[in-house]
Amino acid sequence: MKFHQHKDTILDAEDKFGHLRDNTVSPENLTQLGELAIQFLNDKNLEVSKVRPFFWTLVETYVDRFQLYPFDVKKVLFSYLELNDYPEDTVLELVKQLESRFEKSHGRALGKPARPGPQLDTLDDDTKGLRDSLRYAAKVAENSE
Repeated sequence: MKFHQHKDTILDAEDKFGHLRDNTVSPENLTQLGELAIQFLNDKNLEVSKVRPFFWTLVETYVDRFQLYPFDVKKVLFSYLELNDYPEDTVLELVKQLESRFEKSHGRALGKPARPGPQLDTLDDDTKGLRDSLRYAAKVAENSE
């Protein structure tokens, strides 16, 4: 039977952060964790598939704790689209999803106002003149009777 030997080149989080399990996280611990994450990310052999779940878990935990994202979501979205030269298919799909979810959430189409505004008098000048003439004629007819 061969015993597994610990490799010194692999980060052993238990050794480094085992003391954090007592929920006494200090700013120094977070700084140390950040430095280790940066060191880890600078590894040339690192694969995106290994990092993405790590960051997603961090973001989910942050959102669960603080009820907001640790970054400007709109800025991230536009940065992503810009990075990919605003791919038409992606942008159209986002617009469709936004319109659909907006309508489901608010009960109306995205481009329509929430409540009809005050009714504006949209009559053109000729119609207004005709209306005024008819009112005048009606008043004259009443006075002459």
